[in-house]
Amino acid sequence: MGYGPYENIKLRLTERDQLIKAVHKLMAAGISEDLIPTHLVRAFYVDMDELNSVLRSIAQAQQAKTSSVETLLQQTA
Repeated sequence: MGYGPYENIKLRLTERDQLIKAVHKLMAAGISEDLIPTHLVRAFYVDMDELNSVLRSIAQAQQAKTSSVETLLQQTA
């Protein structure tokens, strides 16, 4: 059943908290960080500046977590 002229309307994904949830969900599904923008743009109108900011923040958090684990391992060795 078609929706006429409204059939191809995309939702907006522009709020930081929504983008964080979407990125985490895609990463949990095994989508690489490089492909996340492509997957999101297919389904939503995305604020690319905000998405890039979110991806940078998540990468920095993961890097900090990895370095803190490595520090703990070195201290216990």
